Amino acid sequence: MNDTAQEEIRLDRLFAAVWRGKWIIIIGTLLAASVTAYLGFSQPTLHTATALIEVGRVWKEPLEDIYATAEAANSDGFLQKLATKIGVKPNQLKRNVRAEAVMAGPRRSRYPILVRVTATTDNNDESVRLAQAVADEITTRHAELFKAALAPHLDRKARLEERQKQISNDSAAASRDLLIKVETEIDEINANITSPTVTEETHLVEPVVPGGSIRPSPWRSIIVTALVAAVALVAIVALAGSLRPAARKAISA
Repeated sequence: MNDTAQEEIRLDRLFAAVWRGKWIIIIGTLLAASVTAYLGFSQPTLHTATALIEVGRVWKEPLEDIYATAEAANSDGFLQKLATKIGVKPNQLKRNVRAEAVMAGPRRSRYPILVRVTATTDNNDESVRLAQAVADEITTRHAELFKAALAPHLDRKARLEERQKQISNDSAAASRDLLIKVETEIDEINANITSPTVTEETHLVEPVVPGGSIRPSPWRSIIVTALVAAVALVAIVALAGSLRPAARKAISA
């Protein structure tokens, strides 16, 4: 008997073994898919809430790089401190909340404009609470940076106002010219302090409200599990079928 005939016999035996074990394959595949479906559809619906934060600036200089702000909000130290403050576990906060930079501009020259904090839990109110808590912690931390960055300008203004008082009663022409310069600089500082495009504290762009819901959709997992189970069972049944003649020969010998 040539090799081709032997190969055909082997294939026939494999096909016969698979056919005999078809119910094992079908039932096993359905069982695996059913378990995956049960586990998938039993997962709760997830709810999201998003906080959009604009990083503040002083004299047009950002208080902190937006990427740095997002990374700090995702850091273990930040989350540990906040978790203690709001009464949740740090791992829960780390698992349910994520901060990232919001990009704008053309594709090749995109730049960050906002920090987005997204909280995802199985409860709408909890998602809002966590997103708001992270946003509040960021704005609180930036409030200290804002004070530190603004302090030199306020000191400069205070010195100029003191100088203004000293020379305001002098009627000399040189003093009047100096007074005008001092008042002009004071007005410039006041304008920069009050202009929101020049100096502004870190703040929420809009209130944090419940966002979208993520319903469980395990169909892809079900299909993948069913295919893997079917292939594995076919291989097992075929292997068992190929070993059966050898076992019979061993017993008869």
